[in-house]
Amino acid sequence: MLPLLISAAAAPLASALELPQGYAPDPVSCPTSLQWIRPAVGLSRDELEWVEGRKKVVLGSLDAYLERLNLDDFDTDEYISRLNYTNQTPIMGMAISGGGFGSAFTGAGLIRALDDRLPAANEQRTGGLLQSMTYLSGLSGGSWPAVSFPSYNFPTADEIVDYWKPEIDRFLTVTNTSAEAATEVVMFEQIAAKHMAGFEIGISDYLGRGFAYEFIPGQSGGLNTTFSGIRNLSNFINHQMPMPIIHLASVEPEDAEYYDLLVPPSNGTIFDLTPFEFGAWEGDVHAFTPTEWLGNQLSNGNPVNSSTCWKGFDRSSLVIGTSAGAFNFWYLESVSNGTLGQFAKRSTTHKSSLAKRLSKPANLNGLVEAFADTFDLNLTEVAYSTFPNPFTNLSLSTGNAHTSPTLKLVDGSETGQTIPLWGQIQPARNVDFIIAWDDSQDADPYSWNNGTNLYNTYLAANATGLPFPVIPPSKTMMNLNYTLHPQFFGCDANLTTTGDDRSPIVLYMANAPYSAYTNFSFWQTATSREQMEDIFVNSFDIVTQANGSWDGEWAECIGCAAVERSLKRVGMERTRQCERCFEKYCWDGELDERELYESDPGVLNPTLILNPGVGFEVWNATNPY
Repeated sequence: MLPLLISAAAAPLASALELPQGYAPDPVSCPTSLQWIRPAVGLSRDELEWVEGRKKVVLGSLDAYLERLNLDDFDTDEYISRLNYTNQTPIMGMAISGGGFGSAFTGAGLIRALDDRLPAANEQRTGGLLQSMTYLSGLSGGSWPAVSFPSYNFPTADEIVDYWKPEIDRFLTVTNTSAEAATEVVMFEQIAAKHMAGFEIGISDYLGRGFAYEFIPGQSGGLNTTFSGIRNLSNFINHQMPMPIIHLASVEPEDAEYYDLLVPPSNGTIFDLTPFEFGAWEGDVHAFTPTEWLGNQLSNGNPVNSSTCWKGFDRSSLVIGTSAGAFNFWYLESVSNGTLGQFAKRSTTHKSSLAKRLSKPANLNGLVEAFADTFDLNLTEVAYSTFPNPFTNLSLSTGNAHTSPTLKLVDGSETGQTIPLWGQIQPARNVDFIIAWDDSQDADPYSWNNGTNLYNTYLAANATGLPFPVIPPSKTMMNLNYTLHPQFFGCDANLTTTGDDRSPIVLYMANAPYSAYTNFSFWQTATSREQMEDIFVNSFDIVTQANGSWDGEWAECIGCAAVERSLKRVGMERTRQCERCFEKYCWDGELDERELYESDPGVLNPTLILNPGVGFEVWNATNPY
């Protein structure tokens, strides 16, 4: 993807003090009353207070959303009154999978279809569900909208496309630096400031700078914009947006190693990043530290250097660059001709679980050489995103996180959980209902989805005792068409890892071709406004099930699932209409593991769902993308 940098970028850094300093963290006096570390028990005070404030706003939004539905025998006024009296407002969220620009744009289409600021969404009775959500999690390409929408103070999806200007290629065709894009030389100069301040840099810093010119607000591609700064935006302060949660994974010295690059295991530590704090609930770390103060190495909960601390390490561009930083996997795919470095979420239903994912960035060696020439850094030094470790010498950390001065972080997809559900299913957050949007493109070879990622989260939750719905393997998911039409899991509390209603209900929605073929490349770095419109319409068709033409009660069924977990808490019963919905759309525990395609088992190659006679070749003949 990235051409070899021209020689000017590799010049000696003799004039480093003259380079822009905006990307480097700022040295400040260390705070004297800060709680640097808290155990991963319950929510932080800041998040807890924010969630309580959000619940008050959600109560009004949920009331308006439910009033738009044609719910039979359901007393919305009584329900809202009981929620208000008992403070039992349901906590809901959505999770947008990895998948590069594909998941970023189709996931933005999901947000659009649930937004009550879109008249068409209100007409289809899906509008307002967005305003009723407390959490929005993202990973890899899914982190781009999950960070971008809050960073822009949560505009509408149609408005944010004007900010993004997706038709501009930020990587392949930039010849002059502008407000919308920067040359490779300028982006290397930007990250050089961080390097000269004494911080380790890598390819995630560089990629993040390129992504930021599209997804992050602020001058020079949001050069100074921080993730913790979201807390200072009016719609966050007033609880008018969901809270973003970003997932990152770590690699450890004992992990599998190929060509000198590490690959995390499926049970590797998943780090949870919000505007309030960074840390992990499970694995080698059971603690959190304030996001605003990332960049400081701690020992036993105190700064190693007590005279100088750092702020501003949590640049939003670093966050999205790290969350999408799977360079170790791309490189291994390249040098092994597609036999190594595969995402753990890879389909197990096709000929090989190591099938090539999608088009990978080109000229990876050129990028590695540019870092070597410019900064004298080698492959293993730049392959991961390096964070100063705040968890050393803690009783709450083990392994490398306990001893190493740094954390090596990568794309959370590498652990196999490409839908970022882990942070939302932690018992401390008490989430009742989650929409899981899957555009990870793991159904080889046509880049649709086969449910592997949802199944992987079930396996991980079951292994650790976290409440989560039981999910069938990918073959059943495809055979029962759950990757083409939305499906609920966990409606029956017996079909959960804990066998009770502590698990959220999960609505699984996978990107599929309804009105357009939206299985475009992970690395499509420029997208026309015409294609963006088709992507948004296709996502809208999935969410509304073709404006309700597949089932006139579909919108009501979503509402039934959204309120289900809270009904018992306020002393109300499930209605017959909701019973009917759950019988139709909730998985009943039955498996279907047949080989439906003898010549090519497990291949998912659908025609347009709303126009079945139109295959890809016919559609592609009249569409330039």
